[in-house]
Amino acid sequence: MNKRGVALYFVLAILLVVIIFANIILNFINSQSKFTNHQVRRVQAYYAAQAGVNFALEKLRLNNATWNTTTAAKTFRICGSNYNITNPALCNGTNITEPSFPVSINYIDITIGPLDAATNSRSINSTVNYTSNS
Repeated sequence: MNKRGVALYFVLAILLVVIIFANIILNFINSQSKFTNHQVRRVQAYYAAQAGVNFALEKLRLNNATWNTTTAAKTFRICGSNYNITNPALCNGTNITEPSFPVSINYIDITIGPLDAATNSRSINSTVNYTSNS
């Protein structure tokens, strides 16, 4: 019985197992990287929405005539500078451009509701448009 070829098959089998195992590990690392990137962008969007609400509150506190609507809801848009360059039609007019936004934040829409005379309050909603992939 000839055993000279057995070593070659044994080495090839081990090599195949190592390649499969390395492929599994690389795929896992790649998916975790994408997941982490997505999570970072979601957190950035959350804080951008919070910043939009705080910005509106400050405009209302300063009694800014443009922002201080009493009769109907009004929406304002704050655009990221990269988004303003690629989509100028969506970011013109009374909209504001914010150059310090992360690249993933396209724009924030801030809606200020009318003043409720009974409770002397109003609603403020902030919606963020962002890219979730790299």
